[in-house]
Amino acid sequence: MISAEAFPESKHPVGDRLNSQTLTNSIVFFIASFVILFFGMHPYPLPYDEGLVLTAAMRVAAGQVPHRDFYAIYGPADFYIPAALFKIFGQSVLIVRLLNLFIESLIVAAMYRFASLYCRRLMAVGAALVTFLWIYGLNIYISSAVFPVAFLSLISSMLLVPLFVAALTRKRLCLAGAIAGLSALYRYDTGVALLAVQVCIIGIASFVRPHPPTRRVFLAASALWPYLLGFAILTVPPAIYFLSVSAVYPLVLDVVILQAKNYQRGRHLPFPGIHLKKLDDLAVYIPIIAVGLSLFVLLTRGLGRDSDQPEHVQEPSGRTEKYGLLISLSLLAFVMFFKGYVRVGTLNMFVSLLPSLLLTAVLFESRMNLPRFVRMAVTGLAAFFIFTALISAAKATRHLLLEGSVPGTIAKELSVFHRHLTDVETTWCHASNPVTRGFCFLADDGRIRTIEFIDGHTRPEQPIFVGLNRHDKSYANDNLIYFGSQRLPATKWSHFDPGLQNSNSVQQDMVRELNETSPPYIVLDSEFESMNEPNDSSKSSGNTLLDDFIRKKYRYVQTFNEMSIWQLAPEGNAR
Repeated sequence: MISAEAFPESKHPVGDRLNSQTLTNSIVFFIASFVILFFGMHPYPLPYDEGLVLTAAMRVAAGQVPHRDFYAIYGPADFYIPAALFKIFGQSVLIVRLLNLFIESLIVAAMYRFASLYCRRLMAVGAALVTFLWIYGLNIYISSAVFPVAFLSLISSMLLVPLFVAALTRKRLCLAGAIAGLSALYRYDTGVALLAVQVCIIGIASFVRPHPPTRRVFLAASALWPYLLGFAILTVPPAIYFLSVSAVYPLVLDVVILQAKNYQRGRHLPFPGIHLKKLDDLAVYIPIIAVGLSLFVLLTRGLGRDSDQPEHVQEPSGRTEKYGLLISLSLLAFVMFFKGYVRVGTLNMFVSLLPSLLLTAVLFESRMNLPRFVRMAVTGLAAFFIFTALISAAKATRHLLLEGSVPGTIAKELSVFHRHLTDVETTWCHASNPVTRGFCFLADDGRIRTIEFIDGHTRPEQPIFVGLNRHDKSYANDNLIYFGSQRLPATKWSHFDPGLQNSNSVQQDMVRELNETSPPYIVLDSEFESMNEPNDSSKSSGNTLLDDFIRKKYRYVQTFNEMSIWQLAPEGNAR
C-alpha cells in the first residue's frame, strides 16, 4: 500500500490549489505559445494529413456522414468541430489552423499548471518550455488529432490524481469521464485505451486507501459510476445519432476490420537508430525509460521530504498524492506508448511523451531523495528530453527559414518569406478560395494550377476524383484539391490507405461509384510514387482494375508538374 494513514474525504483535495500567480503564468504561456506558433505556422497545407481533415469536414458540412458516406479512421470530432466552424465562419484552412493552434497552446499552459502543483516554479517553467519546443517542432503536423487527444488524456487523468488521498466530487469525476469521452470522439482507439487506463486508476486509488475491503469496493464503485456516466454523456448521443442514419457495419468495417487487416502491414515503421540528422527521433524511447524509473521509485518508495518542494507536497497526504501522480502518469504513458508502437515516430508518440515529461519533471524535483544511480538516470533523462526537443525545434526553424512562414499578404508585408513568391503564387494569393481566404496558404505550382483548372472547368455541384498515377500501390493521396476547389469526392474511398485502394474489392467498389457519379474530370497525382517505406505500402498488389477503367473512360488533357488532368470521354457519358 502507499500509506498506512487514513486520509479524510474532502471536496477540495490538495491538488486543487491554484494561486493567482500560477493562473497568470498559465495565461502568459498560452498567449506566448499561440503568438509564436502562429507566426511559425507552416505556409503549405499538407495534401494528405491535413487534406483528409479538411475534405472530411467539407463532406460533413455538405450533409455526409463518416463511415456511411466516406471512409474514415478518425473519430467524428475531428470532422464535425471544423464543419461547425465552417458553418459559422465559412470554409477556410485558417479556421482549422486557428483551432489547432488554440489546442496546442492550451497544452503548454496545462503543462505549466500541472507541473506547478508538484514542482517548484522554475521546474514548471522548464516543463512548459520543453512542451512548447516539442509542439513547435511538430507544428508542421498541425492538423493531427494527436494534439487534442494528448491534451484531453492529460487533463482527464490529472483530474483523477487527488482520488488517491480524498474522495472527489461527482461533478469532478463526471467531468473526467466526459473529457475522456471527447478524446474517444477524436480517436476511437485512444479513447478506449484511455477509458481502460482511468478505470484502472480509479480502482488502484480506491484499493490503496487504508480502509477495510468492503469499504474499498464501495469507494471504487462510488467513483466509477459518475466517471462512466460522464464518458457515456459524450459518447452515447453521437452513437445513437449514427445508428439512426446508418447501419453499424460501415463503422466496424472502417475502424476494426480494415485496420486489423491492413494497418500493421501497411503503416509499420521500425524503431529508429542513431542518425545525426534524426537525433530527435530517439525521443520515442523516452516513455519506457520514464516509466521504468517511476516504477522503481514506486516499488522502493523513494520519494521523501524535499525542502524546496511546494508546501502542500511536504505533507503526508501531499506525498501520497504524488505517488498517485506517478502511478497515473506511468499507466497513461505506458499504454499510450503502444498506441504509437506501429507507426513509430515522435508525432504518434506525443500522447505518451506528454505524461512522460511530467513524470520526468516530478522525479527530477525529488532526485536528491533517490539513490545515486537513479538520480543520475533521472538527470540524464531530463537532459535528453531537453536535447531532443531543441533538435526538433531547430529542424522546424530551419524548415521555416527555407520555405517561409505566416502566409499571405501579411507575410509579404513583413518580409518573412525567405524567397519571393512565384507569379503563380502571387495570382493564387489574389484569388478567393478556401485555401487563401483569411490568409494565403500556399501550394506547389502544379497543385495550384490543378485547383484553378478544376474550378474553371466544372460546376460546384459536380464531383471530381483525385487518384494516383498507378493504383496497384497505395501509400497516400492528395486530398487538398477537393477542399481547394470545393468539389466533393466522387467516391467513398477518397482517403487512400495501404491495402485498400490497391485491393481488388475496393477498386471494384470505386469503379462502380465512378460509373454512377461520372465525374467530368479526374486528377492523377504521381508525387507519392517515390515514397518507399519498409512495409506493404511499397509493394504492388498487381490490381489494375481502376487504372484500366480510367484509361478506358477518360482521355488525357493536361499535365501540371506531378498532376495530370483527365476528362470524361464523350462515349463515357452514358451510364
